Amino acid sequence: MTNKQEQTTYNRSLSIQVRLDGLSFFTQNLDSNEILAAETMPFTHKVDAAGLLPKIQSIFEKHKALQHSFKEVNVIYVNALFTLVPRALFKESALTDYLKFNTKILKTDFVTYDEIANQELMNVYIPYANVNNFFFEKFGSFRFYHAISKLIEKIGNQGAINPEGCLHINIHSTSFELVIIQNKKLKLANVFNYITKEDFIYYILFTIEQLELDPEKLEVKISGAIDKNDKRYTFLYKYIRNISISTPEHKKLGPEGLLLSTLL
Repeated sequence: MTNKQEQTTYNRSLSIQVRLDGLSFFTQNLDSNEILAAETMPFTHKVDAAGLLPKIQSIFEKHKALQHSFKEVNVIYVNALFTLVPRALFKESALTDYLKFNTKILKTDFVTYDEIANQELMNVYIPYANVNNFFFEKFGSFRFYHAISKLIEKIGNQGAINPEGCLHINIHSTSFELVIIQNKKLKLANVFNYITKEDFIYYILFTIEQLELDPEKLEVKISGAIDKNDKRYTFLYKYIRNISISTPEHKKLGPEGLLLSTLL
């Protein structure tokens, strides 16, 4: 008796995606793999790192699905504060050196890394330290990753058939991840912030031009906060015709759940 209810609760996992413009999560029964709850919560406006924590605290106070005990907690951070380093050249003692040339590092920042095994790369990045501390106080130990690491791992075996390669764009309301795989090897990975659909298309076309790829032959897969009726999609389709929309295998995660689906 004691322990049927407690055990059911404890055998749950929580997976969270954290962005400056919103938060997504799902909870899962670890015995049956059933998704118990899933939700995407965009903020009314994009916040900075300091403003992110109060938003997350408020969400945790209001959502009953987040107030259980969890056996496993996983967090994905979505930001542009990262750099990729070949594993053969990687030194754990040099983390800040890798980042300092393209990212402003504050004294309070915590620099860490993910291993991207299928590409022999290390992703050196900055998670949000105040949010990490909140999760640690709430749950104790938990695992966290950078979004670009999980996306590269997921699509790392794509782009093998089309010699021009495969470009994958995972879209959020104010940013997107862009990954190009050619012959199963990573050619480029970046995160772009955007405001207008013109910004959105410019970054994509500029990247294609710089890498001297043929937009007529390039395979483009898009996922996330977009559908075929979206102005960004119709605008992109004027320039690139070989486009398909990827959705998470698990319908409960919704169209924006591709990154979270890597934690299933």
